[in-house]
Amino acid sequence: MNYKELMAADIPIASAIISYGEDWKIERVNTEFVKLSGYTERDLGESGRDQLITEKDSYLFEETLAQAIATKMPADQVLRIRRKDQEIRWVAFRSSVFHYIDAVPYLLVVFWDIDHQKRKEISQEILKKKYEMMERLSHEYPFDLDVKSWTMMRSHRLMELRGVYGTEDVYYPVDEEVRSLSPVDHKPFLDAMHEAAMVVKSDSVDARFNISKDGEAPRYQWFRTYYRSVTNAEGEIIRIIGRSFNIDMDKSLQEEVRRDPLTQLLNKLEVQKEVTRYIEENPNKCSVLFLIDIDNFKGINDNFGHTFGDTVIMDMAKQIQSQFRMNDIVGRVGGDEFLVFMKNTTVEKAEEKAKLLCHSLEKKYMGQKLHYRLSASIGMAVYAKDGDNYRTLFEKADHAMYRAKQAGKDGYQLAQEEDCGPVKNTKHVIDRQEQISQDDRNFLAFTISLMAHARDLDGSLNLLLKRIAERYHLDMVAVMENAEDDSGMVMTNYYSNVFSFYDRSFIPGMHPMLKKLKPGEYLIFDPQIDGIVLPPQDSRRESKVENNNNTALITKFEYVGEKIGEVVYLSMDLNRQWKTDEIEMMQELSRALAIFVSLRFRMDESKAQIRQIQRRDPLTNLYNQSAFRETAHEILNRADEKLIYAIEYLDINNFGYVNENYGYKVGDSILKMFAADLSSQPYYNAGCRLYSDFFLVLLCDESKEKLEKNLNLRNRRITNMQNHQYPNSGMGVTAGVYVIEDSRMDIEQAIENANLAWKSAKNAGKQGIMFYESSLRTKRAEEQKIVGEFFEALYRDDFRMYLQPKFILGERHVYGAEALARWRRPDGTILPPAYFMDPLEKIGYITELDFYIFEEVLKTLDKWERQKRRKLVISTNFSGRHFDTDGEEFLNRIQHIFSKYTVPAEYVEIEVTEGVLVKNVHVLERCVNRLHEMGFRVSIDDFGTGYSSLSVLADMPADVVKIDKSFINKDMNGKKMDILYEIGRMVKILQKDIIIEGVETEEQEKLLINGGFTCGQGYLCNKPIPIGEFEKLYL
Repeated sequence: MNYKELMAADIPIASAIISYGEDWKIERVNTEFVKLSGYTERDLGESGRDQLITEKDSYLFEETLAQAIATKMPADQVLRIRRKDQEIRWVAFRSSVFHYIDAVPYLLVVFWDIDHQKRKEISQEILKKKYEMMERLSHEYPFDLDVKSWTMMRSHRLMELRGVYGTEDVYYPVDEEVRSLSPVDHKPFLDAMHEAAMVVKSDSVDARFNISKDGEAPRYQWFRTYYRSVTNAEGEIIRIIGRSFNIDMDKSLQEEVRRDPLTQLLNKLEVQKEVTRYIEENPNKCSVLFLIDIDNFKGINDNFGHTFGDTVIMDMAKQIQSQFRMNDIVGRVGGDEFLVFMKNTTVEKAEEKAKLLCHSLEKKYMGQKLHYRLSASIGMAVYAKDGDNYRTLFEKADHAMYRAKQAGKDGYQLAQEEDCGPVKNTKHVIDRQEQISQDDRNFLAFTISLMAHARDLDGSLNLLLKRIAERYHLDMVAVMENAEDDSGMVMTNYYSNVFSFYDRSFIPGMHPMLKKLKPGEYLIFDPQIDGIVLPPQDSRRESKVENNNNTALITKFEYVGEKIGEVVYLSMDLNRQWKTDEIEMMQELSRALAIFVSLRFRMDESKAQIRQIQRRDPLTNLYNQSAFRETAHEILNRADEKLIYAIEYLDINNFGYVNENYGYKVGDSILKMFAADLSSQPYYNAGCRLYSDFFLVLLCDESKEKLEKNLNLRNRRITNMQNHQYPNSGMGVTAGVYVIEDSRMDIEQAIENANLAWKSAKNAGKQGIMFYESSLRTKRAEEQKIVGEFFEALYRDDFRMYLQPKFILGERHVYGAEALARWRRPDGTILPPAYFMDPLEKIGYITELDFYIFEEVLKTLDKWERQKRRKLVISTNFSGRHFDTDGEEFLNRIQHIFSKYTVPAEYVEIEVTEGVLVKNVHVLERCVNRLHEMGFRVSIDDFGTGYSSLSVLADMPADVVKIDKSFINKDMNGKKMDILYEIGRMVKILQKDIIIEGVETEEQEKLLINGGFTCGQGYLCNKPIPIGEFEKLYL
């Protein structure tokens, strides 16, 4: 049967006979093919053949036909055809050689309409890509565990952290996947998953994930996974799903907070937590708590100074840590006191360790006239013999350590049964035990315990005052703090059964005897102390006594920063006698109360600092974002109707250039001066540093015109000052301003409007100040539409690669081309880059378009290679967004895509814009070196538009420098050409090729030739054109 008979037969599938000599030609089609494509044989014989296969897939079609001929086996492929009515449809086809006529192969090609199925697949793929991009931009990683098969998804995004690209999301056994975690985290992670598989729950788990490639030493980063159980209709748990976040930086900060800043050992609170956790998890294991006190350390500080003392402490900390195992808990719990919790050991081993420790900590320090010896006294308490919790073990070890000191120091003692109660803060009590009874000592212990465990210091302090009054039969106990200017005293806390005062009552003036009193001393006032240490009548809510006959013991104490306070112990019983032991006890209690006051002061101070940190930018002292919004809202709520209010969004132009060329200290000083200038203006209401060199300001003035005038004056002043100090930096201010029409409007909307105006000013060439107009919101809506349609258009292959020739000046000989993207809408209109590049750049989607065009370049070069066409170098652009991080993802994806083709790398040129030289020069330099290793050429595009210096360019191993067209457009005066010629001369010295962009006229061409330039690109040769047209003209 010949092919004509075959096509005449009633085959129920679209079929065609295609001959393939120098080119392919459709010889015959059947009725089903006409139904599928809309083309008749006559249509196809005239011009339909070129229209049938879409331009994007013609390469695939030809390659599949060639494969069937070469292998003499059927070859399959999926592609798009364009029907006669211009509808694009997806088809699958199979081609096989039918026979030969005059040595020309004739192929039978059958087609299946798979359009519906393929479009569903594409929709799913688009959705998947959108989610992937959202994940990439949000730094989230998907988590999925199948409970029935007990397999867990190995996310391709997590694999990318390891530098492995191009993988799919694949499920592996959980026990295998958990090996990617730090061994320490295996059990907590598996316990959490097993629990979530048994009981429906939502929770989170932290674990360290290995980001190293296989075969390399492990490098772990912390991730937090938020997960929840998912059930089926029957209520069975079938999956555990969630999201993982990289929290490595947060963990590092948390670890800093957990550690003593001097020694980097755990601090007191964290030691307690770790010991308690271990005891709870290992209740049956013998462990020993060591409390180590450095003997005679005060003399080191007194005689050698605190700096030397700190060095000694660090040395002691290292010595202590080196004596114990890695998993033992080691911390610093006081100035010269350390704690070690030796896990899972025996008393004998602990004693041996104590002996070695005493020996290793014995040190001698000698000055000019001083010889000083340090040693250690160690107290030890055994879990569970001496106690089953941290507090008891600490107290026992504390007693044992003091017995070691009393025994002559430089030794150790094990805790005894009689060791109980706190020791440290009652050291002075022990020294005077003849005067103070055991009951009083117990009460002091209660005081210290209350202080140590107080969550609410004020509440605990008031409770203590009440207990003191009740125990010692007092009618009032009050804590006073002296005013800083000595104008009087403030009653901060009190308990009384006869008086009631307003909070923080003030007592003006101070009795001369009280002024003379020194901290640690006491006075007894008797009688009539009203007006001396009690607030005046107008500060009292009520008084249950008619007379003021009373007696009081007053002690003076000192707390943080030499601040002074008093404790008043008052009795309404004039016959009361203050006994010696009672006075001693009151002094001890006053010392304890002083500690409460000190702690409260420090806490208040810390809270104030935290509030300041939470509300202020530490560098500029302007508000942070949340505080600015809150403050702006308050100001606008009480806005003066005679004034206009506005939000300004602004930044410093080319700030990155200053950081790179002058250093970050200079950059920080510029930011501080800039913020100070902003906040010093009369029209300034509130300001905020958003990040880096970006600021928000709430302004007010008499009118919009006056405000605009003032802002322009400010910008000129700042610009002149900055460029005088840092020549050639090109610094200045770009600002967007939104005049608030209604003070009740949402502040977020006002900020967004100001931001839109700022973006417009930036896009217009960093032109000073731009006020918001409603048209900007329309433009924003258009940008959002572009972003929303991007992925669907990318998968529909709506983007086209155009090529613009690069040519030899004077000869117009084309030696290469630049690949540029064009967006072909479904209605056939072609959108230029100006329409879609900026929106894609802002959101980060531009990276996907870059890789798409890169692959189109490789496909085209691969096709030219097979067709034995002339070889040209094609350059393709990559956005600076690829280099925002470390560039590893960029390099890995380049390598992955390139590996799919057999194109020599020397015919591909990677273009990056000059802006990357300013922002991320070190990342770029490393990436360029790697690209060279792969064999690619690299060019710096748009040179001259930014503020990179030739010195930076000299260090950059790029092959080509493309001079921006701004040098030769419009007014080509002598001065501008002299600068261009000088740049050209210096770039040649750097042994880099030069291309001049934007060559449009013969006049420009002649001037460039006169300047010694040889290569150009621009409309003088040709505009960017489709690949087919480029091939016809230049290949």
